[in-house]
Amino acid sequence: MVEIDPNADLEFDGELLVSQINYQAYRHIYALEGWFRRICLTAWMIQFGSTWRNMLDPSVRRSLENRVQRNRRRLYLGAESHDDLIWETGHHELIQLLTADDISKSVESLTGASAGFLNGKLDEVREIRNLLAHNRALSQRTQTILLGLLASLEDAVDNFKSRTLYAQGQIIHEPDVKRPFQSFISSHGDFIEYVYLPNRPSGRVADARLLLQNFSEHLDAIIAFCLNKSGDEFSILTPAKLTEDERGAIDEIFANSTNVWTRVPYTKQPAKYACSPKIWFYENQRPQL
Repeated sequence: MVEIDPNADLEFDGELLVSQINYQAYRHIYALEGWFRRICLTAWMIQFGSTWRNMLDPSVRRSLENRVQRNRRRLYLGAESHDDLIWETGHHELIQLLTADDISKSVESLTGASAGFLNGKLDEVREIRNLLAHNRALSQRTQTILLGLLASLEDAVDNFKSRTLYAQGQIIHEPDVKRPFQSFISSHGDFIEYVYLPNRPSGRVADARLLLQNFSEHLDAIIAFCLNKSGDEFSILTPAKLTEDERGAIDEIFANSTNVWTRVPYTKQPAKYACSPKIWFYENQRPQL
């Protein structure tokens, strides 16, 4: 459950007095947006596969692609710079894409919430986000409203986690040759997942940079790399709607993914890779939702 400290104090940052509620609220809104960007991308991809970009409204797509091009000129800043269009949206555009008629059924299937419900709640969050963006100190009343909004959207996010990060799939393929790790391909709902499990615990974690580099030519066909926070295992989540060539390419690289491990914990890996839109994390034991 999301919490904001009701006794948060005002605190000086040099000569500037800052409300701690603002810091807490921004962090929660940042996390919430991250989940709904994932939901949005997933819904478009399970509906249209790797060609989902072509189905966007042309004017919206051009605007987002222009932002991608501008961001490519800012690589010197060292920030995460993946080309995913959903991560180029402002909050209003995100709501527009998330509640589009083309994917409304997919979004409801993933979250259990209707487009109308999400539109209303996320638009209210947007108003509070705008207050933060313009350096307005939030009051206790704003805090109470935000907590209610976050709680109302929590079920939608939990439903999404259940259908992606914690879904129980059915194995549809196991390799014919013996490999130095356990691997299989499973199917659940609208997804095909490539699962990598170690033969024994090693204390290693996946290297986010190497995963993104190894699959760099096929990221449009991948929803996410799902990494166990405790290490030793990961999976590749893809939409069921992929061509045979796309699936074959992913399978071939996956079959040789023995060089993607490191002992550098996720919290110490470069943020530009570990915080990529394509990198998702899950708990070793599924939380009680």
